Amino acid sequence: MDHGTVRSAVVAALADLESSKTKLMGVLAEIDGTDTAIDLGRQGLWTKAQVALLWSRANHLPGVRALFEATAERPNEKLTFSEILQRSGLAERQQSNEHAALSRISGQLFNEKRWPIENSQGGTDSATGKAEMLYWMDSRVAAWWRDITR
Repeated sequence: MDHGTVRSAVVAALADLESSKTKLMGVLAEIDGTDTAIDLGRQGLWTKAQVALLWSRANHLPGVRALFEATAERPNEKLTFSEILQRSGLAERQQSNEHAALSRISGQLFNEKRWPIENSQGGTDSATGKAEMLYWMDSRVAAWWRDITR
């Protein structure tokens, strides 16, 4: 095996280890009663403290603010990218760039590009022929976010 392949394997193992550590810390906090961890499936385990930390680093981005505000106002309801875009007033490209920035910030903080907001690719709109991303926030995360932003 060459050094590049070995290095890539070690980096991946460290990322997996860090991810496991974050999840186990969330479970421990829940067991200890110091913080509740919510499992968001693909987005992993989240605690209120983690949501607060991510928000403190990303709240300066208007597209991220629009994403959090819209999904928190309508928890558990799937919102389209167009709805988030309309809320932010940004150009489509800028909104996408800010979602990418949120992923980068999360990656720096948690060693995983994950959000406390779930997302999936929506179906193709028959009128436009375009498929949009869908976003939704768990009602428990929405309650945390509202508390954090008071």
